[in-house]
Amino acid sequence: MNRWNNLIDLKGDSASIEIINQRILADATIEGTNLVVLVMAIMIACIGLNMNSVAVIIGAMLISPLMGGIVATGYGMATYDVPFIRKSLIKLSFQVGLAVLTASIYFLISPLTTPTDEMLARTTPTIWDVLVALCGGIAGAVGNTRKEKSNVIPGVAIATALMPPLCTAGYGFASGNYTFFLGALYLFFINAFFIALSSFLVFKILKVPPHGNVAEAHFRKQRLILVILGLLITIPSIYMAHLTVKDALQEVQVKSFIETNMNFEKTSVVSYTLKDKTLTIDLVGAVLTEEQIDQLKSNINNYPRLQDISLSIIQGNRNLNAEEVQRLINSRIEKQGKAEKEASYKMLTSKYYPAYERTAADQQVIQILNSQAPLLFPEIQFVRGGTLTALHRDNDTKDGTFGYDRFMAEVTVRTPLSADDALRLHDWIKGQVNMPVILNVQTSNAPSEYYGNGIQW
Repeated sequence: MNRWNNLIDLKGDSASIEIINQRILADATIEGTNLVVLVMAIMIACIGLNMNSVAVIIGAMLISPLMGGIVATGYGMATYDVPFIRKSLIKLSFQVGLAVLTASIYFLISPLTTPTDEMLARTTPTIWDVLVALCGGIAGAVGNTRKEKSNVIPGVAIATALMPPLCTAGYGFASGNYTFFLGALYLFFINAFFIALSSFLVFKILKVPPHGNVAEAHFRKQRLILVILGLLITIPSIYMAHLTVKDALQEVQVKSFIETNMNFEKTSVVSYTLKDKTLTIDLVGAVLTEEQIDQLKSNINNYPRLQDISLSIIQGNRNLNAEEVQRLINSRIEKQGKAEKEASYKMLTSKYYPAYERTAADQQVIQILNSQAPLLFPEIQFVRGGTLTALHRDNDTKDGTFGYDRFMAEVTVRTPLSADDALRLHDWIKGQVNMPVILNVQTSNAPSEYYGNGIQW
């Protein structure tokens, strides 16, 4: 039994009560060096959040002196020193106010006003943040009470992330986004309270003596206050964690539904969004039939977390320009893992890029035809057209492949061309596009909606 006690003994290498008391007082100071370091840490954290740089944010957390005031509050609770608790809370409140004010000023003058992913991550605290703060606070208090300080404190500063929530609150205040402001402050309050609480527990285990005579009634009152505060702070985070888990499980089933039921040969899922109990899926390629859509709406009910979700399909066959090609590829691969992205990018590029390439080539040809054709044939007003898509069927199967084997040119003329000129124009356009040409020539004053010799007039 003694062997097991030694494994978890916190008193063996702990510093003396006098040294612990001196460290707590020194770390809780807000004047001189600590104040300068605090302001610099605030600025570094703001820049890191603004630029969405994790490395810069970690640097700010490492040098932040906020832990001192929080641990001092826990120490005051453990020693039942009400004046010391009051002073520690006043100092901590000053630090918090200064941090939010400095961050607000920074974001008011910063040209970058769009919230980053690092900011968004600090606005919805959950029960996991409570657990991190508890574990971090215990580790920090243990490290702070050893004879020789270890590297525990920097790790705790990173894990509990006190500075980024305050900077995010400053951003919310500066931009008028009070969801950001309140969510980030709540995260900071969770971290601060549970770090102080876990520090209190460690100091009690070390049997730090109370400052002065304390009545038993005071012990009971303090325990009651701590329990009530703990519940009030924890319950909202549990609810937020429930929502986070629910959304995560829904996202998993949405991906499974799409991968299982929407793996079409000639139709691809571009992007999807799940909002207000509606799953909207954007498709590109061959248009799905009503029967296929009805089958998808039926299949979605096979997924327990999607049974109350309505399915909305957005589809269409359209020519793509360069920006649309890039948007489709990016939106498709952003939800995939890093290992899949390179192969996926190549696959999607081969799928969408030919459509863009053909459209760009058609636009270039039409520009040439409109600039040169009127010089060769003065009767011509303008030319329009494009490459026709053909389905080459396989004799052995019902399937086929798509290709481009005809160019359709519609020429508008002031006066009708002669047969010889029409033949010359046809051959000239054929030479420009380097493929067979279907030529339609119409007069501008009497255009026809129907043409060709396949109609019996």
